[in-house]
Amino acid sequence: MRFTPFSAAMTSVLALFLMGGAAALAQTSTTTDTSKTAPAPADANKTTTPPATTAPATPPAAPAPAPGTPDANKDQQKLPDANAGQTDDPNADDTNGEGDVSIGDIPDVKTEELNPDLAKKAIDGAQMVHDKYQDSPLEDYDTLQDFVDKDPKGKQFEADVKALGFATLDDWNVAVTSVSVAYNNILDDQTADIKQQIADITKSTDMAQDMKDKAIKSLQASLPSENNTKIVQELMKDKKYGEEIKLLETTEE
Repeated sequence: MRFTPFSAAMTSVLALFLMGGAAALAQTSTTTDTSKTAPAPADANKTTTPPATTAPATPPAAPAPAPGTPDANKDQQKLPDANAGQTDDPNADDTNGEGDVSIGDIPDVKTEELNPDLAKKAIDGAQMVHDKYQDSPLEDYDTLQDFVDKDPKGKQFEADVKALGFATLDDWNVAVTSVSVAYNNILDDQTADIKQQIADITKSTDMAQDMKDKAIKSLQASLPSENNTKIVQELMKDKKYGEEIKLLETTEE
């Protein structure tokens, strides 16, 4: 079982998806009135055919979800089509005008400043999950607390995490996410891409402000600090932790 906390790579995919959704919405709003749609230029050697509405692009697949984080399939919502916003369900969730995307779909990524001891304990926790709970359906639960409350092994899992020195499950989750963000950015530096996505979202006029704020906050949390990067680089040289930290490598499926 490869333990993969929510990483920079996933938030990058999410940001591209949000921008793509906004662009699709803009396109939908300008193609609703077919009487104003200009036909595509005809090829002299081909029979002219009526113009087709461009389908929204499908977002790239996100990496596997972390135990205790939302399922990746929940983050990969469909982009809006020509019928976006039309529903027969009066109880459908408010999507703030972004087609099928609601503010609740944007993951809340949390990171913190590490010290060597905290980083080591976070990695110890990932190794513990790999050794003792690889057959447990951690990924089937929205949060680690749900696993604790509902799974027969949940209480033991909570005790194991606290035995590492963490007061709560969330404390460990934030720490291991911080290590993972720094580690994966060392392996594949996404800093420039993430900063560009933040700039694009900031300039967007097609996203509701609350959605922009939450997406930007999550992306900013996916930029590792210089301190965290240095600590993780040192741990990668360690015989024990250099091997165990590989459990946090984000892989695409």
